[in-house]
Amino acid sequence: MAYNLKLTIFRISLKKKGGSNEELLDFSDFFKTAYLKTDKKEAYEEFIKDYVSSFNKKFKLNRDKTKGIAATDLHNFSSRSEKNVIDGEVIGGQTGILQELFKQTDAIATTGSVEIDDVSTLPYYIKLWTPLDHNTGVLMVQSYSNLSVTDLIRIHLSQIFQKYEFSLLFTQHVPNAVKEHFKEDSSVYKIAFVKESLSKGKRKLLNPLFAEFDNLKIKIEVSGFKKSVNEFWDEFLGDEKIISSNLEDFDIKENEDFKTVAYYTDSEGHKSNTSIDKEFEIKPTIFLDNNLKKKGTDFFDFDKIKKHTDSILDDIKKEIKYIK
Repeated sequence: MAYNLKLTIFRISLKKKGGSNEELLDFSDFFKTAYLKTDKKEAYEEFIKDYVSSFNKKFKLNRDKTKGIAATDLHNFSSRSEKNVIDGEVIGGQTGILQELFKQTDAIATTGSVEIDDVSTLPYYIKLWTPLDHNTGVLMVQSYSNLSVTDLIRIHLSQIFQKYEFSLLFTQHVPNAVKEHFKEDSSVYKIAFVKESLSKGKRKLLNPLFAEFDNLKIKIEVSGFKKSVNEFWDEFLGDEKIISSNLEDFDIKENEDFKTVAYYTDSEGHKSNTSIDKEFEIKPTIFLDNNLKKKGTDFFDFDKIKKHTDSILDDIKKEIKYIK
């Protein structure tokens, strides 16, 4: 099959709308305010109804009106309040552009068209964990290789909370186990040196055309090599200076004068990159195994992905030291 399943994970935090980022709230504050329910199961069910009804059986579009998402009573949504979890499914995809349809074996005869106001959709899985006794939750959004509505799902979820005068803060998260596996199974294949700013004299020396541009950046890339992660860092950081060449014309003398970015690839061709000063903040794309797909399709099997992401959530709980 041509399309891989991917997963994006966000840690989410809650605050009052307009409040300080330092004053984070437990999720119980939202559910009590929004749904006036003391019973957690009832509150979660009300949230699902609220979320689905917010679409009003229509598609919510992004600002450019190029993508849309929707959820109705026909789509899978369930809550497990004892675990503080909501699992769901939305449909979404591209819109706003006329497309003609053809068979792969015939580029002459059209078989139909996708009109400007049509939305060509795929199913997308979401998992929401909102512990009532903690100020950190988790949002997981599944996507496909080169096909995603993750930003639109995140924005729409924020709007649900804003309706009740709350704001959500999102921080992308990759579990430590995923990072470690990626590093053990990956190599560095490219390195880049990035200079964020140059003095006017150096900009002019590069070319007089650039002298007036204060935000000019320089990026030097080195490729054509491949080293395992551990070998690379041991050898690359062996000398006191990262760059021994004379690059003073670019205002580069010391290690602190530029940012170093390493590019990684694993044995299956999955890629990521990270700054040298954030080596342990590497955030590789999370690819899901093909056995999570519904038989004969590139779509997810709802029960399988639900179970698999439960295990990922358990690992995240340990990382954030959530104990119940």
